Amino acid sequence: MAYRLLSVVVFLLALPLAAHAGKPPSGFEEARFQGRSPQFDADAVTFTLMRGDCSKKVYGDGRGESDCKNGNLRSQIHTRNKQKLGRTYEYSMEIWVDPAFTNFVAYGQPRSPLLIAEWQRINTIKNHIYELHLDSMRGVQFEDKNCFGPKSFGEWRRFSMVVKWSKGNDGFLRVTCDDQVIYELSGQQTAVPPLCGEQVKLQCDPKRQDLRKPVQWQIGPKLGGFGVEHKKYGMPSQFRTFPENGLRLKVRNLYYGKLRQ
Repeated sequence: MAYRLLSVVVFLLALPLAAHAGKPPSGFEEARFQGRSPQFDADAVTFTLMRGDCSKKVYGDGRGESDCKNGNLRSQIHTRNKQKLGRTYEYSMEIWVDPAFTNFVAYGQPRSPLLIAEWQRINTIKNHIYELHLDSMRGVQFEDKNCFGPKSFGEWRRFSMVVKWSKGNDGFLRVTCDDQVIYELSGQQTAVPPLCGEQVKLQCDPKRQDLRKPVQWQIGPKLGGFGVEHKKYGMPSQFRTFPENGLRLKVRNLYYGKLRQ
């Protein structure tokens, strides 16, 4: 009898944990190359990124590479439906960064290698378009424009991007943080970002841009490593230094789709 009661207690204690795991928000799914799965609750998605959170799964593009081989750490979700050229979309969310996230500063680099959101053409190589960066000194930046600083860590902050994906001169893009415009393009193409192929944006190769491929919004922390040729550049490891206590990041009120009024 005591054994049965103990079994029931253990079973009941396990139930909340199973329910706590949840599912991705409607319209989103977990990334394929996942180092650590996020936690899905009714009101928010919580990402935790720690040292060693890399996927061994091979990309499948013929290079034989993987996140672990390249030194990439990742915990992401992405849009299930892809976005197409010639259409206008709104992307929005609220972001919370743990105030305990310190000691990750991209010294000597114009943009942090730690991303918390990105727009990428899928099934292509080096077709990364726009990115939301994070470090503990500058806070969150869209490309190289400040969204919010580290003093706002621990607070919910709003991010929104409205864009017409276009390869012609009818494209536009407007990014706001807490309703303040921080980045804007108008009357020009938006399919290939400014500075594509420059030192600040090496994951965008002008010669490899395949505008036939759809765009996908990817959300969650991703730390790019030094790559499989790290020794060639004097790096002792393919992995970058990352704080021992890692990063905790939350997002809520995710939306992508037609422009809302």
